[in-house]
Formats: sequence, structure tokens, C-alpha cells
Amino acid sequence: MFAVALALCLSACGSRLPERDFVTPGPTVAAGSATGTSGTGSGATSGSGSGPGPASGPPVTVGIVASVTSLLGNGTFSGPLYGAQAFFDALDAAGGIGAAGGRGGRQVKVVTCDDGGTGSGNQSCVHKLIDQDHVVALVATSALDYAGAPYVSARAVPDIGGEPIGTAYDRYPHLYSIDGSSEPRDGKAVGWNGTEYLTTEVYRYFKQKVGLDRAVVVNYDQADSSRYAAQVTEGLKAEGYHVLNETVDFALPGFAGVAAAMKADRSQLLLDAMDTRGNVALCQAMAAAGVTVTAKVTTGLNWSAQAGSDYQSVPGCLNSLWVTADSRSYSDIQYPAVAAFRAAMKHYFPSREGQLSQWELEGWAAAQWFADAAGTCGTQIDSGCLDRYLQRPQPYQAHGLLVPTSFVPQAKPPTGLQRACLDVARWQQGGWVTQVADMDTDCFEVPALPYRP
Repeated sequence: MFAVALALCLSACGSRLPERDFVTPGPTVAAGSATGTSGTGSGATSGSGSGPGPASGPPVTVGIVASVTSLLGNGTFSGPLYGAQAFFDALDAAGGIGAAGGRGGRQVKVVTCDDGGTGSGNQSCVHKLIDQDHVVALVATSALDYAGAPYVSARAVPDIGGEPIGTAYDRYPHLYSIDGSSEPRDGKAVGWNGTEYLTTEVYRYFKQKVGLDRAVVVNYDQADSSRYAAQVTEGLKAEGYHVLNETVDFALPGFAGVAAAMKADRSQLLLDAMDTRGNVALCQAMAAAGVTVTAKVTTGLNWSAQAGSDYQSVPGCLNSLWVTADSRSYSDIQYPAVAAFRAAMKHYFPSREGQLSQWELEGWAAAQWFADAAGTCGTQIDSGCLDRYLQRPQPYQAHGLLVPTSFVPQAKPPTGLQRACLDVARWQQGGWVTQVADMDTDCFEVPALPYRP
């Protein structure tokens, strides 16, 4: 079953390969069912302490679809749901959308649905939310199998700030991933006639800023794992790396041989297309062989407070863990938007303080995106108004949480060098420490390499 899940994700996730179950099960509902939530955390209160004033209209209903339960483990994909719910709880406590001084705004009714990580469950969720609950938008979607995407698009319901686990956000209009897109998204082929493009800023960063030029890419002997590894290898070579490629059997991986090859090749940078089980086993083999690397780049989904427990048995790998993303680190509370996120999470979901993740912050950013769009609609908050905001040419930053992002379609694929920015963090002394002065200025002019997902 895991190989099937790996195939679903690797073919389109890019650097967002799902790796593990990092979230303790929280607001869970049965697959394909929906539950209305309002003030879903503990003790939602208004900023004034007396509750919001009279609303200026009926509640605005939004939906959140998440694969809270799935074959990758309960909670693996629930991070965005928590972040978005915390935002909406805090927004309602402050008076709602369009509130002035904590009064007079419209409250947000959040309806959640756990699709169970299956295509049929996902279709049930989107039909329930759209046809019965009449949501004006979906927010912070994190679906392992987004089979309901064609229906969401056909009904022109904006899906705002979703995590691009599959290819749906590269194909359908009205779907807006947290990363932005310049693809045509006409409902037909993904990308430009089935071809997508990856920029190489991650590899450029480690070469220019960390001084690495020898990389190893490890993957399973599984088609999508191999395909993703090939994409990574192409990007590394485009940046001038010497690359060692190692493929292991999924059922009986020979990691001792990989560790020996890494030692002989003097590998400095480790990237992989494997799950956490495989990563930890590889790290154990490396420790046994006395092999260390300067940087082991893990995924955005693994950017969480629980990385320490995941890799506690292999301190050599733990101390070389790095992550990159297009969003501000959840640890950087010197930024007001991050501080607001952390305060709301501590207030509404205090039990998750030791389980925070980057995906939770991105869920908060998705909800912020919806609120900013809805705030431009006046009394008529509908899908058309939301779409116009999302399709505007001005880049969106979620109050400083995201690298500037937009959805202006380009008829032709990217050519020449592209400006690409990123945030970078490293696990140090029990937490994630940002390695760049500012993600908005940590930018490179890099090529865009074609690939077929």
C-alpha cells in the first residue's frame, strides 16, 4: 500500500514528497463526511474580551478538505487544516471579515471534511461542501488524491492556498495552490501541453552559500521514485554538481552499499526520493560506516518540531538536516505575521505547541489569503469576486508569510533565466534556525528545466 501512496505523491510533489505522520490526530471526521466548526479551538475570545459586535451580514461559509486519515498515517496531511482553523477562530474573535475596531464584520463558518486519503472520499467531500453546505470557497486543501478537483473547477468554486500534493493545481482553473503558478491551467494537460518546469534555486543555494559541489541522490526502484530522482539529478547537474545516483530495492534496500559508495565518492549533499523509514535506515547505515554529509535536505512536509524525534536515533543526520520553502519559517517570530500565527496556535490549539509545522503556517497563510480577498468584496462575497482578487497581476505575500506569488497565466513556457527566491532553515540545538537574512532577498537567477510529471 505504501508504494501506491509513494507513486501518487512523487509524480507531482516535487520538493513536497510526503514523508511521515507528524501530527497527532485532532479534529477528525469520518471519510466523506463534513462537520461545521466555529471556534474550533479552546476558548476563542475576542480581542476586546467582550466578543465581537453585531455582524453586518450572515456568516460566510468556507470548506476545508484534508486527508486527515490516510494510508500514510493519521494526521500526515492535517497541518494546513489546523493553521487555517486557528486563523478563522482569531478572525471571528476580532469581529470577522470587514470588522472595524472588532465590530460589525461577518463571521466565518468553517466546514471541514476528512476524505480519508482516497479519490472517492475526496469526491464525496467536495460534493457535500459545494452542493449541500454551499461553501463560497475551499481553503488550505491538503488532499492525497484530489479526485474532486474537476468538479470544484467546473462549479467555479475557488480553492485557495492548497498544498500541491498532486497535479490538480497545475491543470484546473479556479484552483490556487499556496505556491502560485504561471501555467495556463485550462483543465486539459498539466503545465504547457503536459510539460512542467523546475527551477534550480535550491541547488544553487547549497553551491553558492554553503560551498557544496558533490551530491548523492538516493531513490527506490519504483517508477515515480526513480522519475523524481532523475529530475533532481538533472537540476544538480545543471548547477555543476558531481552527482552520485544510488537506487535501492523498496522491500530490501541495501543501504550499507549506498553508505560505502557515498564514502568513496566524498558526498557532501544528500537528497532522496524516499519515506522517513528509508531515510532513517540510510542514516543508520551511514553512521555504521562513519559517513557524514554537510547537508541532508528534507522536505517542506517534514519541516516540523517533531523532526528531532524522527531522527533521534541518528544524530549525525539530525544535525545535518536542512529544509527549503517558499514561505517564512514558523520559527521566525520577529515577523509580525509569524508571531500572530504562533499566538493563535498557542491559544486555540495549545496541545500542538510541540508539534508545530511549516504546513500549519501555510494553512494560516491560505486563510489569510481568503480573508484579504473577501475583504475586497463588500457585502457580496462570492466566487466571482474572490477569483478576481486571486487572478490580479499584483503578487500576494500573505502579510510577509509567502514569497511573492501570483496566478497570471503565461501562454508560453519559461525560457532563459528565472528569478527565484527561497527560505532556508537548518536543524540546530533542538529547533529550526533560519539560514538567510530574508527570503525576499535570498534570490537567484536560475534556469527552468522541463520535465513531464
